[in-house]
Amino acid sequence: MSEKQSLAKLGVRASFLSMVASVILAAVKLVTGIIGHSAAMISDAANSISDIITYAVVMGGLAASEKKADRDHQYGHEKIESIVAVLIALAIFATGVGIGYNGVRLIVQGGSDQNPSWLPAIAAAASMIVKLVLYRYVSKTSKKTGFSSLKALAGDHLSDVFASSGALLGIVGAKLGSPILDPIAAVIIALLIIKSAIEIFRNSANILLDGSVDDETSAKLQSTILSVHDVRRIDLLRTRRTGSRYYVEVEICCCRHLSLEHSHAIAQQVHDIIEQRFERVRHIMVHTNPCSGHDEFCARCELNKT
Repeated sequence: MSEKQSLAKLGVRASFLSMVASVILAAVKLVTGIIGHSAAMISDAANSISDIITYAVVMGGLAASEKKADRDHQYGHEKIESIVAVLIALAIFATGVGIGYNGVRLIVQGGSDQNPSWLPAIAAAASMIVKLVLYRYVSKTSKKTGFSSLKALAGDHLSDVFASSGALLGIVGAKLGSPILDPIAAVIIALLIIKSAIEIFRNSANILLDGSVDDETSAKLQSTILSVHDVRRIDLLRTRRTGSRYYVEVEICCCRHLSLEHSHAIAQQVHDIIEQRFERVRHIMVHTNPCSGHDEFCARCELNKT
């Protein structure tokens, strides 16, 4: 199994575990919501049911994005998982808007008139713990694989923690005789969820628009290129992200007195060292430019004196 396939397998596993957990949580929330007379918990169950569909889409997106390049898609299919991440962001945004709308409606009405038992409160607390564990696991997997859809998935888990905390606060508030706590908390939580959705959307949209790699990775690329013997300077460095992969274009300056064969060998060294040190780089294009003969380093060049 190649490294690329191994990373995809980690992503699919994280999505599958998330889906299984959501199936269990949806069932528990629905049952406890009905038995415990909690409208907030029933709404949270509906959110978990929608998550099941979301996680299935992530699994399909990851599998499709790792398909080999074909005649119609000669640069591969990596952007599919970024499209999936955008869809997740929109789903999270819709969740936030729904929670916020319901919260404002209840504030206008003076709070919820429900009188739930403590059973759904226990379910909400358990859901928060499970979702926090999943958030940490998926977030860690996202950093390891670089998949933007997994980063969005982690954000979805975190938004679910906020949603369950709102349900919990509403139930506790109703039991303590302060039903207005539920809608106030819902509005605050909705704003946090919407903020998370916007951040995920911006990151994924940036990848779809061929956004460049981060400054730290760019600096490492430059130092790696300049470490190759006979590379005088970097004339141009362009990068773009496609899914979890990087594409690199670089123009290096070499001594104009070197043979074509020697210059090609230098370019090949640059290509190979980037490929070895940066596992997310899928494609590297290296072009060599001859020095002018009047550059600062040319005065120290022995070949320039002959």
